[in-house]
Amino acid sequence: MTKAWVGAALFLALSTSAVVAQQEPWGANVPGWKFTQASEAGGIANCRAMQGDYLVSLSTNGRTYLSMSVPAGLPKGWYREGRASVIIGGNAEPVDAEVTNRLLFYIDSGNYPGLIRARGYQWRIMGPKGALTGTVSFSGDIANVIAALRACVKANTVAAQPQPAPQAASSIAKWSGMWSWVRPLEFNFSGGPAAPPPGPQDVTVRKRENVSFELLPNNHVKICFASSPCSVFPFTQNNGIFEIDYHSGIISVVTDDQGRSLNGQFWWQKQNRMRTTPDAMILVRQ
Repeated sequence: MTKAWVGAALFLALSTSAVVAQQEPWGANVPGWKFTQASEAGGIANCRAMQGDYLVSLSTNGRTYLSMSVPAGLPKGWYREGRASVIIGGNAEPVDAEVTNRLLFYIDSGNYPGLIRARGYQWRIMGPKGALTGTVSFSGDIANVIAALRACVKANTVAAQPQPAPQAASSIAKWSGMWSWVRPLEFNFSGGPAAPPPGPQDVTVRKRENVSFELLPNNHVKICFASSPCSVFPFTQNNGIFEIDYHSGIISVVTDDQGRSLNGQFWWQKQNRMRTTPDAMILVRQ
């Protein structure tokens, strides 16, 4: 057993796997549409609106996509911007696409007004044998469809409650070290990483931050920065990778040296975890 897996086993012994709920109906009523909701790993709720084969999804982590059956001859995998695009109301936008058991086009929620006006979209994706294209037309009240998805997300979003600082005696292990921004100039905020970026402005961004991770019972971690207050966050484990729900983003951590060090990566947006390089790197030791 390698050191990394030994360390992961130590962390795993203190955690439990997330339970993913089955898909269930969502009580919206738009003629011609079916609505469902389903729980995903990390406490994410995926709200879906379906009309025949076509689907619009909005999740509680902000991810939204358009989906349909996979066209013949299109292999599974990622199709990055430049290989896939959607056209809504005559406006073409490069997007990331993914083929699993369905074809998914990841869009921005800012596309919703155009989708409502156009009552559908066109799509294009470069497969191994050339470009594949198609047109999707929706019927019914699309504005109410989008409103129902947003209501589903709101109903599944639990407002963050202030958590008291845990007693030192309740901690299981503690690590400290450095949080290093990979792309610091992309973030416009003052203070530590706990503050989400506001609008564009001239501010000072620290490239490196002192940080500590304190493992607590019941699958929680207290994270402290020198420049901001400590906060407690839940984590889940999957295949030796520990994912911490950090504000709107996600921290992915693996252990090494029999649990004496943690190596991690951070993304501001959870959906970017498998799509872009991390926004920050973390290395902490006991």
